[in-house]
Amino acid sequence: MNKKLSLLVLTVLTLFISCNSYKSTSSSSTVPKLENSLLWKISGNGIEKPSYLYGTIHLTCDYNYTDKLKKAFDETDRLVLEIDMSDPKLQANMMKLIFMEKGKTIEGLMNEEDYKKLSAFFNDQVGMSLKMFNTMKPFAITATLTSKMAVCDKGVAYETEFMKIAKEQKEDVIGLETIEDQMKVFDNIPYEEQLKSLVEMADNGMDESKKSFDEMTQFYNAEDLEGLLSVMTEQGMEADFQESLVDQRNRNWIPLIEEIAKEAPAFIGVGALHLPGEQGVINLLRKQGYTVEPVFD
Repeated sequence: MNKKLSLLVLTVLTLFISCNSYKSTSSSSTVPKLENSLLWKISGNGIEKPSYLYGTIHLTCDYNYTDKLKKAFDETDRLVLEIDMSDPKLQANMMKLIFMEKGKTIEGLMNEEDYKKLSAFFNDQVGMSLKMFNTMKPFAITATLTSKMAVCDKGVAYETEFMKIAKEQKEDVIGLETIEDQMKVFDNIPYEEQLKSLVEMADNGMDESKKSFDEMTQFYNAEDLEGLLSVMTEQGMEADFQESLVDQRNRNWIPLIEEIAKEAPAFIGVGALHLPGEQGVINLLRKQGYTVEPVFD
C-alpha cells in the first residue's frame, strides 16, 4: 500500500470510528430527557475537582471553540478521548488490523452486480479504484465515503482540534480504549452486512447521505443530544449491533472515567451518541452516584 493511501485510511478511520449511526432502542427508555448541551460537569462521589464530559462529532464544517469549552479546558489537567491519538504506534497498529483474514476480498464477498454498482459509486465519489481496498475490511470503504458527506471542502474533527489544545497546554492524553478494541467492535458486524449497507448507500446516492449528514449536523450544532439520537435512530444501523457498538463500550468506560476523574480533573471527549439514553455515559455515571449536570455558559 502506498503512503498516501495509508495516511488516508488512518485519517478517515480515526474520524469515523464511533460516529457510525445505529438504530437504537433507547427511545423507549424511562430516563428523563437531557437538557440541550454538549458539555457536562461531573462532580461529587469522591471527586475533589470537577471533570468535564463533552459529546464530540468526528466530522464537522462548524467547529466552534466556545467560551465554555475554553473554560472547561482551563480547569482540567488531562485530555481523555476514546483512543489516545498521540500514541506514536497508532498508525502502525491500525494498519495491522485493517485487512481481512483468510484470503477474503471485497469482490469475493459480493455478487457481480452489486460489486460493479459499488465500484462505480466509490470511484465517482472518491476518485479511487475500489480494487485498492479489495483486501481491506468493508469499514474502511464506509469511512472513506463518509468523509465525503461534509458540505464543506475541509471538515474537521473535534478530537483533532482538542489534541492541538492539549499539546499547547502540555497536557497528557489518555485513551479509554485501544484501536484494537475499536476494530474488534466493528469486526462483530458481518462483512456481508456492512457491504449491504454500502450498496444501499450507492443506490440512494451521495445527495441522500449528505442530506442525512446535514440533518444530523443541525441537531448537533443545537446541542440537542435527544434530537441527534432520534435522527440517527431513523437513519442508522440495526439495533442488533447497538449493544457492541455503543452500550457495552459505554459500560466499559465508566470505571475508567471514575478512576481518571478521582485522580485529577480531566476533559473527556467521546462521540455525542455515547452520552444520551439509558445506557448512555451520562445516565450510567449518575447511577454510580455522580452529579452530571449540563454546562450552558
